[in-house]
Amino acid sequence: MSDAGEKVAQATRVRAAVYAHLFLVLRKRLGEAQAIDLMSEAIYNFGKEKSRRSYSEKAQAGDLAQAAREFASPDPVKQHQFAPRIVSLTPEEAVIHMSKCPLVDEWKSMGLPAQDVETLCNIAHSVDFGTWEGALRYELHFEGTRGAGCEECILRVKKAKAGG
Repeated sequence: MSDAGEKVAQATRVRAAVYAHLFLVLRKRLGEAQAIDLMSEAIYNFGKEKSRRSYSEKAQAGDLAQAAREFASPDPVKQHQFAPRIVSLTPEEAVIHMSKCPLVDEWKSMGLPAQDVETLCNIAHSVDFGTWEGALRYELHFEGTRGAGCEECILRVKKAKAGG
């Protein structure tokens, strides 16, 4: 990986540490449920903004294949960090696996309990829900995450139901 790519990966690990410390403070002061809600809402909103700014007009116009290709970009930095790949794709549904997660790796290296790692993973992947449900207007379901102990994160993306 290039020096620039490794710097981006390091920045992602720093982001993970910030999420963890923020969560621990918010949980202590406000309780776990409110900490999760506040962080998830903010991160979801960032995902919505990201989908408006970062995805092509074609992806935003309803081309699921294009949106999936952009999400699972062959960009070396994204591949180094998350290794996303499309495992199945139809006009109505995409299944994407990610075999790496520097956030989960960082939380584990911090010595956080498994339950906190899983909770932080759920909070952090709010960005993905915001991305897919925002300007892209799709439904996202996680069928497993590295934060919950699975070997890969499995994302199932479907075209949103009309009116939903």
